[in-house]
Amino acid sequence: MFFVLLFLFCFNIDANIGTAGFKDYPNYYFVETGTFDGYGIEQALKAGCFKEIHSIEIFPQFYNQARNKFKKFRNIFINEGNSKDKLWDIIKNMDKPITFWLDAHAYPGKEGEQNCPLIDELEQIKMHSIKTHTILIDDMSCCGTIHFDYITKDDLIEKIKEINPNYKIKYIVGGNDDEAKDNIMLAYIE
Repeated sequence: MFFVLLFLFCFNIDANIGTAGFKDYPNYYFVETGTFDGYGIEQALKAGCFKEIHSIEIFPQFYNQARNKFKKFRNIFINEGNSKDKLWDIIKNMDKPITFWLDAHAYPGKEGEQNCPLIDELEQIKMHSIKTHTILIDDMSCCGTIHFDYITKDDLIEKIKEINPNYKIKYIVGGNDDEAKDNIMLAYIE
């Protein structure tokens, strides 16, 4: 665990939507994979456009910290588990469009293990009856690397188009201070 945290801090890799935040992607629900330190939840709250905020965290330490940090908010739900098989349980009864912030992946990645649940997450989104969700995927700089299990941008686009072939794809800035150009993939329906 120490080395994972050291890597995250040394390379500044965590949930960073950029200074514009989530306000341009309003939906009733906000669903995040990879809670980590709760920054994504904070940005969703700051946007002020989501009635419910849900987040999934695999590491018990971060899950407990987030539950404690956001315990006074009745519209925030922190879920413990692996998003590769937990996401569906959270979204299956949601009856309105969702803004997804997909940011669950391992640092540093390990050869021979699943480091990134993105394909599994997109499969679960595909099962949902609504096909017009907004999908934001963080850390595009990890595409084609072990951190994303060598999943490429083209692989992600192909999987997103299985959900709805009318999705438009563009890339937006990420990082705390907009320093990560085109680091977030945005899939949306016009």
